[in-house]
Amino acid sequence: MARRTSKKDPGTLPSASPRKGTAVHAKGTERVERILDAALEVLAGDGYAGLSLRVVAQRAEVSLGNLQYYFPTKQDVVRALLSRYLEQALQRVRERMAGGGSEPAQRLRLAVDAILEDQDSPRACQFFAELWAMAARDAMVADALGVFYAGYRAGVVELLRELSPDLTPAHRERRAALLVALFEGLSLFRGGGNLRGASVPGLEQELRVLLEQVLLSDSERRQV
Repeated sequence: MARRTSKKDPGTLPSASPRKGTAVHAKGTERVERILDAALEVLAGDGYAGLSLRVVAQRAEVSLGNLQYYFPTKQDVVRALLSRYLEQALQRVRERMAGGGSEPAQRLRLAVDAILEDQDSPRACQFFAELWAMAARDAMVADALGVFYAGYRAGVVELLRELSPDLTPAHRERRAALLVALFEGLSLFRGGGNLRGASVPGLEQELRVLLEQVLLSDSERRQV
């Protein structure tokens, strides 16, 4: 079920699942994935102005009524897109980190690799460029992005808890917020999608140097 944030339920991650009671079989699940893939293509290619349920249905080769059976509104589609992206991105980071064994420094390096690889997708960069623009004028998108970044930040807090266990919870939250801002801002200068003209060579190396100086110094000192 696509969940909405509310005053009673602040900061709850939206679900990538469609309306409750739908997509309970493999065929329905496959159709939902096709709908979300089509929505991502439309949003990245044509922008939010070109995103309509009718256009998405045509791109996904389903009827409009069939699409609305799973996602009644365009807002539901956008929420599900964000949630799916977050779930997949966090899973990729966790899987990559698992290859680093128990050494925090190596796990951090692998996590950064996964994040940077995610930004290599022009479609993903264009997708978020559209969402940031939409959030300035659409309260629903702003709310969904806020929840998305809360989940992203929670994943970074989890990593910091391992790397810097001596930090207070409040300190970890602040540092995680700064790191998320750094990662997201980095996408503007790595040249994905229509932002390619703003690319600055060598940013990946600078990022790794900075993170190792800031995040690993305390962790590695404790190991000495």
